[in-house]
Amino acid sequence: MNKNKILAISSPGGHWVQLCRLLPLFASNNVVYACTYEKPTELSDSDNYYVIGDISRDTISRLFNVVSGLLSILRKEKPTHVITTGALPGLITIIIARLLGSKTIWLDSIANSEKISLSGFVASYFAHNSFTQWEHLANKRTQYIGRVI
Repeated sequence: MNKNKILAISSPGGHWVQLCRLLPLFASNNVVYACTYEKPTELSDSDNYYVIGDISRDTISRLFNVVSGLLSILRKEKPTHVITTGALPGLITIIIARLLGSKTIWLDSIANSEKISLSGFVASYFAHNSFTQWEHLANKRTQYIGRVI
């Protein structure tokens, strides 16, 4: 039996679509999902899912509530690994999860074709692995191994 527990977390829209493209890779693991909106149709009723608080640079006043909610999920679920496709809620989760001992993976959105997102740039300093979906954006801290879309 696989002992890995993955927290797969993202913001809605394209971030969630990209995370869902990775779902088959998680099949042999115990996976917990989290996003900033109600349970998406891509998940079954039996999937473990959390609605998390949304936050952006424009709503930074929500930081305490979002951190508190994410910390509760991480303490309850105790994931061995956290993967996110962004954005700021995923970055916050990466930082907290790393401090709590989880392995962390950041996958920058394919929409960021000109430069790594600000969250992706910061995540490259905290995540165990940081990836871009554009080969020309790879650097010392952010790897390119392909695209999910």
